[in-house]
Amino acid sequence: MQKTLIGIYDFFSKRKAWLFLLFAVSLIIPGYFASKVNFEEDISRILPKDKKIEKLNEVFQNSKFIDKLVVTVSLKKQNAEADPDVLVAYADSLESAINVKLTGYVKKISGRVDEGLTMDLYNTISDHLPVYLDESDYRAIDSLTSTGKIRETLEQNIRTLTSPAGFALKSVISKDPVGISFIGLTKLQQLQYDDNFELYDNYVVTKDLKNLLLFITPEFPPNNTGKNAVMLEKLDSIIEAQRSNFDKVSTSYFGATAVSVGNALQLRKDSMLTQGITVLFIIVFLGLYFKKKRAPFIILVPVISGALFSLAAIYFIKGSISVIALGTGSVILGIAVNYSLHVFNHYRHTRNMHELISDLALPMTVGSFTTIGGFLCLEFVESEMLRDLGLFAAFSLIGASLSSLIFLPHFIGQAGNRQGKEEIKEHRFSWIDKVASLRPDYNKYLVMVILLLTVFFAYWSTKVGFESDMQRMNFMSPGLKESEKKLNGLNQFALQSVYLVTEGRTLDE
Repeated sequence: MQKTLIGIYDFFSKRKAWLFLLFAVSLIIPGYFASKVNFEEDISRILPKDKKIEKLNEVFQNSKFIDKLVVTVSLKKQNAEADPDVLVAYADSLESAINVKLTGYVKKISGRVDEGLTMDLYNTISDHLPVYLDESDYRAIDSLTSTGKIRETLEQNIRTLTSPAGFALKSVISKDPVGISFIGLTKLQQLQYDDNFELYDNYVVTKDLKNLLLFITPEFPPNNTGKNAVMLEKLDSIIEAQRSNFDKVSTSYFGATAVSVGNALQLRKDSMLTQGITVLFIIVFLGLYFKKKRAPFIILVPVISGALFSLAAIYFIKGSISVIALGTGSVILGIAVNYSLHVFNHYRHTRNMHELISDLALPMTVGSFTTIGGFLCLEFVESEMLRDLGLFAAFSLIGASLSSLIFLPHFIGQAGNRQGKEEIKEHRFSWIDKVASLRPDYNKYLVMVILLLTVFFAYWSTKVGFESDMQRMNFMSPGLKESEKKLNGLNQFALQSVYLVTEGRTLDE
């Protein structure tokens, strides 16, 4: 292996143009395919893949209630006197603005209850009335059909028909003048598991008439965070524009779409922050250590090559990668830098590239195999995110190690001497070199302290608790947390509900 790498080095030493051409190709081609990788921002990918969990996700993804965005319209001062007309006027204005400005992003906004659905429900109950009645209901029908009760009911019908409500209720009265069907309608109250809501002007409001609910169905599923982020940004601007005309009203929203977008934005921000801090630290630290301006950037070359090579390989293997896996790239970055750091630092001492390659080829190859193999073992776990992390880390280290042994020696030689001579100036020993030259393993007192601390840490390690609340996986901004708290406060039964989902080939099953 040493002879092969030395032969490659000698070959490209005489053909610098070929070297830089090959290096450019090794960056451009992987970079092109890396740009086509799809970045997954779904937080649920961290969960292990299990048949039950897959079935649950399938139900959620195909359900009609999980993708709803609940908009809560409330009076700013909850202790103020109820003013439902203001809430209704705001809801009408908000709904109109959403229908105009969110075209293509919102599939449906459910505000007022459709009166046609109410009539359809009434007709269904009326046409199949015996299905909804029991023995006690027939005794109630006997009282409704008594002579005195019929006269009283018909007088009430006359007053209703001559009032403005008669236009809407004429068909109901003509179909059932005695009101027997209303006995069946009262049975539907059993389906109302939360009695804190009622209808006001066909809007769903709380019983105190201080909160009104709207339901938005986005055009895109919750995991399409790119489109939904644009939708929520526009929705925020619409809500902000409404405030000037409705200063008594506050608006908040909550749902899976909002949580998914919040997760995605935070993941991107955290990934950029961690990677940026890591790169900045490496540049500053290596610059101070080597006392050469170009040294940090030369050392980062294999790291960049490895990252592009890894993303290109992932594109051909599966086409996508979890953003969470990329967020852990700062760990991989620290490992990949070690390869080029070994080469650069060893050259400071040997000043001979042949000797450097001969000394480092075998230990770097064996060391990279063990590390790469460790990351590839993550392919046996059930979590998609950990699998992505294993692939990304393994291929990054493969690319970084190859670049460190093939291209980096030439770049170091160029940096040390522009004429290509394998010489560099005598370096001064820094405080890092002095610290590294210490031999604490010969200090028996220090060894004893480490042993005692090991026993101490081993005891307290058993006291560590593990987070059992899966909801804490999600990132939610303070505003979104407040919206969730407010919605749960209005709908206490939602906190106590357990949903039972059954599956079958037919409705009867």
